[in-house]
Amino acid sequence: MSETLMKKWIFVALVLAWLAWWLWPQHGIRVGRGYAVLDPAVFSDPVRDALPVATVVARRPDAPARPPNIVLIMADDLGYGDLGAYGNTLLETPRIDALAREGARFTQFYASHSTCSPSRAGMLTGRYPLRSGINYPIQRANDDWRRRLARRLGTVAAELGATDSVQTGESAMPGVPLSEVTLPEALKLAGYKTGLVGKWHLGDFIGMPEYHPHRHGFDFFAGFPGSNDEFPFQYWKGETVIDENHGLRQADVTATLTDEAIGFIDANRERPFFLYFAEKNVHTPLDPGRQFAGRSPGGAYGDTVAELDWSVGRIVDALAERGLLDETLLIFTSDNGPWHLGNPGALRGRKGQPMEGGQRVPTIAVWPGHIPAGRVIDVPAMNFDLFPTLLALAGLSLPNDRVIDGRDLWPVLSGQSEQDPHEALFFFNANVIDGARGGRFKYYRWVNLYTWPVPLDKPNNLSGTMAHDYAYTDPATGKTRPLVTHDPLLFDVVADSNESYNIAARHPAESARLLTAIEDWERDFVANPRGWRDTPPDAVGGGETAVRQ
Repeated sequence: MSETLMKKWIFVALVLAWLAWWLWPQHGIRVGRGYAVLDPAVFSDPVRDALPVATVVARRPDAPARPPNIVLIMADDLGYGDLGAYGNTLLETPRIDALAREGARFTQFYASHSTCSPSRAGMLTGRYPLRSGINYPIQRANDDWRRRLARRLGTVAAELGATDSVQTGESAMPGVPLSEVTLPEALKLAGYKTGLVGKWHLGDFIGMPEYHPHRHGFDFFAGFPGSNDEFPFQYWKGETVIDENHGLRQADVTATLTDEAIGFIDANRERPFFLYFAEKNVHTPLDPGRQFAGRSPGGAYGDTVAELDWSVGRIVDALAERGLLDETLLIFTSDNGPWHLGNPGALRGRKGQPMEGGQRVPTIAVWPGHIPAGRVIDVPAMNFDLFPTLLALAGLSLPNDRVIDGRDLWPVLSGQSEQDPHEALFFFNANVIDGARGGRFKYYRWVNLYTWPVPLDKPNNLSGTMAHDYAYTDPATGKTRPLVTHDPLLFDVVADSNESYNIAARHPAESARLLTAIEDWERDFVANPRGWRDTPPDAVGGGETAVRQ
């Protein structure tokens, strides 16, 4: 064999070995490079799966005889700046804007993740979604080999810095674990009837029935297993599939879901009810109803925003017509920031990014006679705060066997307090914390800035590592300065919501405080990833760690 041919074979072998390394499932943790691989075995807990919710959640002695109805409406991919109440002058959203006047409007409310499945998991469990093993958008259970291969190749591309891993990663868990206590499971202990209308996206129950909403606390379900861009796009009622593939005939979806939501209200108006209405809009494909198509100056996206506003208005009207408004807490929010289209307002970033535009979302709460009308809340909060807030209003204790990351927002909502309930809020990407917010400051130890010439400049990929190494050392002074990257970053997100001006050097104490908070949380997570506070009675075995060493 010639020397030239041998060199070629060696080169090919090295390339194949490298590809095998990245394509094969990996174990271990590399937090130092901004990336971690979770061990799915940690999130399987048969003992806790079988524990009744009543063993860890209880009704308090001071529980109200008749707790409020709860209507939680979640838009899909709606931007912070898409509503008139949040400064939009192009799109018309009169019904949602009216809610902001009639109740409280949050100005600094965050989703618990920048993508759909993790954000919804955080909201329904009161915990950072990483504790549930839902760290990426959940994929279909029966994906074909091409989509699976594409995601594996995407992992390689992410390591090179060609794509963000948040777009290609596989969730450690294919659905919310049974060991998680969900909001509807807890509320049932206070006598609530619980219903989900719309998008689930916390486990593809078509192939894995253990992830059906009925198994996680919902008495009623009408909607879809995942997003409206996942096909076959099946429509279900209860555990029966009504339409095997709704396909791209989606113009009727919002009206159908709204009718289902109103039907649930009608069926349960004589008792406390919890309605989680997970709207289709404004997730792509954009297919508004006939009465909205072509009407908005914002194009098809604007049409779907108008349809979303109409849907919310119909829910409000249904409550009013039935005399239920005064005994119903209505909350409107979004699962994350805008995706390809939509307006993040004066915020940096979009869906899939832990910067403000990816996670700060419009959020409004209305309860006549209990939440002051026209209240503006500037306190930072996150959607997992809804879990302890709603449990407290229902007269329930928090689960006593686990960490709950959320905090009760009722003192803030009711106007009794302006105190920030959190010392720090954390922002995740690629299984690790990129940043943390405390007070008016938001700190990133690293984050993809999506700027020329290296858009993915975190040190968890090849291009980002090279960018970090690109520096100049002055021979006269010996000082070294990076020429492309700028982390760590610190922003005053009250004065600089666009996260344009790095002031880390001017506030070293704030940077150090938030970095310490990040490192402390990660250290605790590695030691106790599920955040358990005790050992269940019949548990066996030793302690668990977040990663295989």
